[in-house]
Amino acid sequence: MMTYTETLWIVLAVVLGFSWLVHLALRSGHSYTVHDTEAHATDYAKVIREGHGGMTGFLWMTFLAIGAWTVLYLMEHWFEFSVLFEK
Repeated sequence: MMTYTETLWIVLAVVLGFSWLVHLALRSGHSYTVHDTEAHATDYAKVIREGHGGMTGFLWMTFLAIGAWTVLYLMEHWFEFSVLFEK
Protein backbone atom coordinates (compact mmCIF):
# COMPACT_ATOMS: atom_id res chain seq x y z
CA MET A 1 0.00 0.00 0.00
CA MET A 2 1.28 3.42 -0.91
CA THR A 3 1.71 6.16 1.65
CA TYR A 4 0.48 9.68 1.21
CA THR A 5 4.03 10.91 0.65
CA GLU A 6 4.61 8.45 -2.22
CA THR A 7 1.28 9.43 -3.75
CA LEU A 8 2.20 13.10 -3.47
CA TRP A 9 5.53 12.55 -5.30
CA ILE A 10 3.81 10.58 -8.07
CA VAL A 11 1.15 13.29 -8.52
CA LEU A 12 3.81 16.02 -8.56
CA ALA A 13 5.88 14.09 -11.12
CA VAL A 14 2.84 13.64 -13.37
CA VAL A 15 1.83 17.31 -13.10
CA LEU A 16 5.37 18.57 -13.73
CA GLY A 17 5.90 16.13 -16.60
CA PHE A 18 2.62 17.12 -18.24
CA SER A 19 3.42 20.82 -17.76
CA TRP A 20 6.83 20.31 -19.39
CA LEU A 21 5.26 18.51 -22.38
CA VAL A 22 2.68 21.30 -22.78
CA HIS A 23 5.53 23.84 -22.67
CA LEU A 24 7.40 21.92 -25.39
CA ALA A 25 4.26 21.67 -27.51
CA LEU A 26 3.50 25.40 -27.24
CA ARG A 27 7.13 26.42 -27.87
CA SER A 28 7.53 24.13 -30.88
CA GLY A 29 6.18 26.61 -33.43
CA HIS A 30 8.43 29.54 -32.54
CA SER A 31 11.40 28.52 -34.68
CA TYR A 32 9.34 27.57 -37.75
CA THR A 33 7.39 30.52 -39.10
CA VAL A 34 4.19 30.56 -41.13
CA HIS A 35 6.21 31.77 -44.13
CA ASP A 36 8.52 28.75 -43.84
CA THR A 37 5.53 26.43 -43.66
CA GLU A 38 3.97 27.90 -46.79
CA ALA A 39 7.30 27.87 -48.64
CA HIS A 40 7.82 24.16 -47.96
CA ALA A 41 4.19 23.11 -48.43
CA THR A 42 3.01 20.51 -50.93
CA ASP A 43 -0.08 21.15 -53.08
CA TYR A 44 -2.63 18.42 -53.74
CA ALA A 45 -4.82 19.21 -56.77
CA LYS A 46 -4.48 22.91 -55.93
CA VAL A 47 -7.12 22.38 -53.25
CA ILE A 48 -5.20 21.19 -50.20
CA ARG A 49 -1.81 22.44 -49.02
CA GLU A 50 0.16 20.36 -46.57
CA GLY A 51 2.89 22.16 -44.67
CA HIS A 52 6.10 20.49 -43.59
CA GLY A 53 8.22 21.30 -40.60
CA GLY A 54 11.09 20.00 -38.60
CA MET A 55 10.98 17.65 -35.64
CA THR A 56 10.00 19.58 -32.53
CA GLY A 57 11.19 18.94 -29.00
CA PHE A 58 7.70 17.75 -28.12
CA LEU A 59 7.80 15.11 -30.87
CA TRP A 60 11.28 13.93 -29.86
CA MET A 61 10.20 13.52 -26.24
CA THR A 62 6.98 11.78 -27.28
CA PHE A 63 8.81 9.33 -29.54
CA LEU A 64 11.42 8.64 -26.83
CA ALA A 65 8.66 8.00 -24.28
CA ILE A 66 6.87 5.63 -26.67
CA GLY A 67 10.14 3.80 -27.34
CA ALA A 68 10.95 3.50 -23.64
CA TRP A 69 7.43 2.29 -22.87
CA THR A 70 7.70 -0.32 -25.63
CA VAL A 71 11.00 -1.67 -24.31
CA LEU A 72 9.73 -1.78 -20.73
CA TYR A 73 6.49 -3.46 -21.81
CA LEU A 74 8.34 -6.13 -23.79
CA MET A 75 10.71 -6.76 -20.89
CA GLU A 76 7.80 -7.12 -18.45
CA HIS A 77 5.75 -9.41 -20.73
CA TRP A 78 8.59 -11.31 -22.40
CA PHE A 79 7.33 -14.71 -21.33
CA GLU A 80 4.00 -14.03 -23.02
CA PHE A 81 5.73 -13.12 -26.29
CA SER A 82 8.27 -15.93 -26.08
CA VAL A 83 5.54 -18.36 -27.17
CA LEU A 84 5.87 -16.90 -30.66
CA PHE A 85 9.50 -18.03 -30.89
CA GLU A 86 9.07 -21.60 -29.68
CA LYS A 87 9.80 -24.35 -32.18
